[in-house]
Amino acid sequence: MRAFWVFIIMVAAIVGWFGGTNNSTQIVQVNDVSWPNCGVALQRTQAGIVGITGGLALRPNPCLNQEASKYKNLSVYINTGYPGPHVAHQFQLTPKDCSPGDKQCLAYNYGYNSAVYAIKYSLMNGVVAKNWWLDVETENSWDGDAKVNRAALSGSLDALAGFVGRQNLGFYSYPGQWDLLTGKWRNQYPAWVATGSTERRDAQLACDQSSFTGGPVVLAQYTKTLDEDLAC
Repeated sequence: MRAFWVFIIMVAAIVGWFGGTNNSTQIVQVNDVSWPNCGVALQRTQAGIVGITGGLALRPNPCLNQEASKYKNLSVYINTGYPGPHVAHQFQLTPKDCSPGDKQCLAYNYGYNSAVYAIKYSLMNGVVAKNWWLDVETENSWDGDAKVNRAALSGSLDALAGFVGRQNLGFYSYPGQWDLLTGKWRNQYPAWVATGSTERRDAQLACDQSSFTGGPVVLAQYTKTLDEDLAC
Protein backbone atom coordinates (compact mmCIF):
# COMPACT_ATOMS: atom_id res chain seq x y z
CA MET A 1 0.00 0.00 0.00
CA ARG A 2 2.82 2.41 0.84
CA ALA A 3 4.48 1.78 -2.54
CA PHE A 4 1.18 2.55 -4.28
CA TRP A 5 0.86 5.95 -2.59
CA VAL A 6 4.50 6.87 -3.29
CA PHE A 7 3.91 6.08 -6.96
CA ILE A 8 0.76 8.14 -7.35
CA ILE A 9 2.27 11.12 -5.52
CA MET A 10 5.22 11.06 -7.93
CA VAL A 11 2.85 10.94 -10.90
CA ALA A 12 0.74 13.80 -9.56
CA ALA A 13 3.78 16.00 -9.04
CA ILE A 14 4.42 16.32 -12.79
CA VAL A 15 0.95 17.57 -13.65
CA GLY A 16 0.00 21.25 -13.97
CA TRP A 17 -3.32 23.11 -13.76
CA PHE A 18 -6.06 21.31 -15.71
CA GLY A 19 -3.63 18.46 -16.29
CA GLY A 20 -1.28 20.39 -18.57
CA THR A 21 2.30 21.60 -18.13
CA ASN A 22 3.72 24.99 -19.10
CA ASN A 23 0.22 26.13 -19.92
CA SER A 24 0.20 29.81 -20.90
CA THR A 25 -3.36 29.90 -22.29
CA GLN A 26 -6.00 31.38 -20.03
CA ILE A 27 -8.91 28.95 -19.82
CA VAL A 28 -12.30 30.69 -19.84
CA GLN A 29 -14.64 27.89 -20.96
CA VAL A 30 -14.53 24.12 -20.52
CA ASN A 31 -16.81 21.13 -21.11
CA ASP A 32 -17.55 18.37 -18.61
CA VAL A 33 -18.40 14.85 -19.75
CA SER A 34 -18.76 11.38 -18.27
CA TRP A 35 -20.56 8.08 -18.80
CA PRO A 36 -23.75 9.62 -20.28
CA ASN A 37 -21.58 10.92 -23.14
CA CYS A 38 -20.18 7.52 -24.12
CA GLY A 39 -20.48 7.20 -27.90
CA VAL A 40 -20.77 10.96 -28.45
CA ALA A 41 -18.31 12.30 -31.02
CA LEU A 42 -16.46 14.80 -28.83
CA GLN A 43 -14.33 17.51 -30.36
CA ARG A 44 -10.72 17.93 -29.27
CA THR A 45 -10.64 21.14 -27.25
CA GLN A 46 -8.27 23.02 -25.00
CA ALA A 47 -9.75 22.04 -21.64
CA GLY A 48 -12.30 19.70 -20.11
CA ILE A 49 -13.43 17.90 -16.98
CA VAL A 50 -14.07 14.16 -17.15
CA GLY A 51 -15.94 11.97 -14.66
CA ILE A 52 -13.89 9.03 -13.45
CA THR A 53 -16.80 7.16 -11.93
CA GLY A 54 -19.98 6.12 -13.67
CA GLY A 55 -22.73 8.00 -11.86
CA LEU A 56 -22.16 6.25 -8.52
CA ALA A 57 -19.13 5.75 -6.31
CA LEU A 58 -17.36 2.41 -6.86
CA ARG A 59 -18.70 2.25 -10.42
CA PRO A 60 -16.44 3.00 -13.42
CA ASN A 61 -16.97 5.38 -16.31
CA PRO A 62 -16.31 2.93 -19.19
CA CYS A 63 -15.34 5.78 -21.54
CA LEU A 64 -12.85 7.47 -19.23
CA ASN A 65 -9.75 6.99 -21.37
CA GLN A 66 -11.50 7.92 -24.61
CA GLU A 67 -13.04 11.07 -23.15
CA ALA A 68 -9.91 12.20 -21.32
CA SER A 69 -7.90 11.97 -24.55
CA LYS A 70 -9.97 14.81 -26.04
CA TYR A 71 -8.60 17.47 -23.69
CA LYS A 72 -5.13 18.95 -23.60
CA ASN A 73 -5.80 20.45 -20.17
CA LEU A 74 -7.68 18.00 -18.00
CA SER A 75 -9.44 18.04 -14.65
CA VAL A 76 -11.51 15.16 -13.30
CA TYR A 77 -14.40 14.55 -10.92
CA ILE A 78 -15.74 11.66 -8.89
CA ASN A 79 -19.26 10.81 -7.79
CA THR A 80 -19.87 10.75 -4.05
CA GLY A 81 -22.57 9.38 -1.79
CA TYR A 82 -23.21 7.20 1.22
CA PRO A 83 -25.53 4.19 0.72
CA GLY A 84 -25.43 3.18 4.39
CA PRO A 85 -23.85 0.63 6.76
CA HIS A 86 -25.09 -2.35 4.75
CA VAL A 87 -22.58 -1.35 2.05
CA ALA A 88 -19.98 0.38 4.20
CA HIS A 89 -19.41 -2.66 6.43
CA GLN A 90 -16.96 -4.03 3.84
CA PHE A 91 -14.64 -1.14 4.75
CA GLN A 92 -15.19 -1.34 8.51
CA LEU A 93 -11.51 -1.79 9.35
CA THR A 94 -9.79 0.54 6.89
CA PRO A 95 -8.46 3.14 7.18
CA LYS A 96 -10.12 3.47 10.61
CA ASP A 97 -11.10 0.60 12.88
CA CYS A 98 -14.83 1.28 13.24
CA SER A 99 -17.29 -0.31 15.59
CA PRO A 100 -20.36 -1.67 13.73
CA GLY A 101 -22.60 0.98 15.22
CA ASP A 102 -20.39 4.02 14.55
CA LYS A 103 -22.17 5.58 11.59
CA GLN A 104 -19.77 8.48 11.11
CA CYS A 105 -16.71 6.24 11.20
CA LEU A 106 -18.23 3.81 8.70
CA ALA A 107 -19.21 6.69 6.43
CA TYR A 108 -15.69 8.10 6.59
CA ASN A 109 -14.20 4.73 5.60
CA TYR A 110 -16.69 4.39 2.76
CA GLY A 111 -15.83 7.82 1.39
CA TYR A 112 -12.12 7.17 1.75
CA ASN A 113 -12.22 3.84 -0.06
CA SER A 114 -14.50 5.10 -2.81
CA ALA A 115 -11.94 7.82 -3.56
CA VAL A 116 -9.10 5.27 -3.56
CA TYR A 117 -11.14 3.24 -6.05
CA ALA A 118 -11.40 6.30 -8.33
CA ILE A 119 -7.68 7.01 -8.05
CA LYS A 120 -6.75 3.45 -8.97
CA TYR A 121 -9.20 3.38 -11.85
CA SER A 122 -7.88 6.65 -13.26
CA LEU A 123 -4.29 5.40 -13.16
CA MET A 124 -5.27 2.08 -14.73
CA ASN A 125 -6.55 4.13 -17.66
CA GLY A 126 -3.50 6.38 -17.82
CA VAL A 127 -5.54 9.40 -16.76
CA VAL A 128 -3.69 11.79 -14.48
CA ALA A 129 -4.94 15.25 -13.53
CA LYS A 130 -3.93 17.72 -10.86
CA ASN A 131 -7.38 19.10 -10.02
CA TRP A 132 -10.09 16.77 -8.68
CA TRP A 133 -13.71 17.67 -7.99
CA LEU A 134 -16.16 15.83 -5.73
CA ASP A 135 -19.67 15.71 -7.18
CA VAL A 136 -22.36 16.01 -4.48
CA GLU A 137 -25.96 15.52 -5.64
CA THR A 138 -29.22 14.30 -4.15
CA GLU A 139 -29.60 11.78 -7.01
CA ASN A 140 -27.11 9.54 -5.20
CA SER A 141 -27.74 7.74 -1.91
CA TRP A 142 -27.16 9.67 1.31
CA ASP A 143 -27.90 9.44 5.02
CA GLY A 144 -30.57 11.57 6.66
CA ASP A 145 -27.95 12.90 9.08
CA ALA A 146 -25.81 15.66 7.57
CA LYS A 147 -22.94 14.82 9.95
CA VAL A 148 -22.77 11.31 8.50
CA ASN A 149 -22.73 12.71 4.97
CA ARG A 150 -19.95 15.14 5.87
CA ALA A 151 -17.97 12.25 7.34
CA ALA A 152 -18.21 10.37 4.01
CA LEU A 153 -17.05 13.45 2.12
CA SER A 154 -14.23 14.02 4.60
CA GLY A 155 -13.01 10.48 3.96
CA SER A 156 -12.89 11.14 0.22
CA LEU A 157 -11.11 14.44 0.79
CA ASP A 158 -8.43 12.79 2.92
CA ALA A 159 -7.78 10.05 0.35
CA LEU A 160 -7.52 12.55 -2.50
CA ALA A 161 -5.39 14.94 -0.46
CA GLY A 162 -2.78 12.20 -0.18
CA PHE A 163 -2.78 11.98 -3.97
CA VAL A 164 -2.90 15.52 -5.36
CA GLY A 165 -2.81 17.75 -2.28
CA ARG A 166 -5.73 19.37 -0.51
CA GLN A 167 -5.22 22.63 -2.39
CA ASN A 168 -6.22 20.92 -5.64
CA LEU A 169 -9.63 19.71 -4.46
CA GLY A 170 -13.08 21.25 -4.76
CA PHE A 171 -16.79 20.47 -4.76
CA TYR A 172 -19.43 20.43 -7.49
CA SER A 173 -23.07 20.79 -6.46
CA TYR A 174 -26.35 22.65 -6.73
CA PRO A 175 -26.34 25.06 -3.77
CA GLY A 176 -29.70 23.90 -2.40
CA GLN A 177 -28.77 20.24 -2.69
CA TRP A 178 -25.46 20.88 -0.95
CA ASP A 179 -27.15 22.63 1.96
CA LEU A 180 -29.68 19.81 2.31
CA LEU A 181 -27.12 17.01 2.27
CA THR A 182 -24.33 18.61 4.29
CA GLY A 183 -26.25 20.87 6.67
CA LYS A 184 -24.83 24.03 5.05
CA TRP A 185 -21.23 22.88 5.47
CA ARG A 186 -19.01 25.89 4.78
CA ASN A 187 -15.64 24.15 4.47
CA GLN A 188 -13.99 26.87 2.33
CA TYR A 189 -13.08 24.54 -0.54
CA PRO A 190 -13.35 25.85 -4.12
CA ALA A 191 -16.84 25.53 -5.61
CA TRP A 192 -18.03 24.45 -9.04
CA VAL A 193 -21.62 25.64 -9.16
CA ALA A 194 -24.37 23.81 -11.05
CA THR A 195 -27.01 26.30 -12.21
CA GLY A 196 -29.44 23.90 -13.93
CA SER A 197 -29.77 26.54 -16.66
CA THR A 198 -29.18 26.48 -20.41
CA GLU A 199 -28.08 30.10 -20.40
CA ARG A 200 -24.51 31.35 -20.11
CA ARG A 201 -25.71 34.52 -18.39
CA ASP A 202 -26.95 32.45 -15.45
CA ALA A 203 -23.48 30.96 -15.09
CA GLN A 204 -22.05 34.46 -15.13
CA LEU A 205 -24.42 35.44 -12.34
CA ALA A 206 -23.39 32.39 -10.31
CA CYS A 207 -19.75 33.44 -10.61
CA ASP A 208 -20.59 36.67 -8.78
CA GLN A 209 -22.53 35.09 -5.92
CA SER A 210 -21.34 33.60 -2.65
CA SER A 211 -20.49 29.93 -2.97
CA PHE A 212 -22.17 26.99 -1.23
CA THR A 213 -18.84 26.01 0.36
CA GLY A 214 -17.84 29.49 1.50
CA GLY A 215 -14.76 29.19 -0.72
CA PRO A 216 -14.12 30.78 -4.12
CA VAL A 217 -16.44 30.06 -7.04
CA VAL A 218 -14.11 28.62 -9.69
CA LEU A 219 -16.57 27.31 -12.28
CA ALA A 220 -20.27 27.73 -13.07
CA GLN A 221 -22.09 25.15 -15.18
CA TYR A 222 -24.84 25.59 -17.73
CA THR A 223 -26.02 23.06 -20.33
CA LYS A 224 -26.37 23.36 -24.08
CA THR A 225 -25.79 20.16 -26.08
CA LEU A 226 -23.04 19.29 -23.60
CA ASP A 227 -22.45 20.64 -20.12
CA GLU A 228 -20.56 23.91 -20.45
CA ASP A 229 -18.54 25.46 -17.63
CA LEU A 230 -17.60 29.08 -17.35
CA ALA A 231 -14.35 29.85 -15.55
CA CYS A 232 -15.12 32.54 -12.97
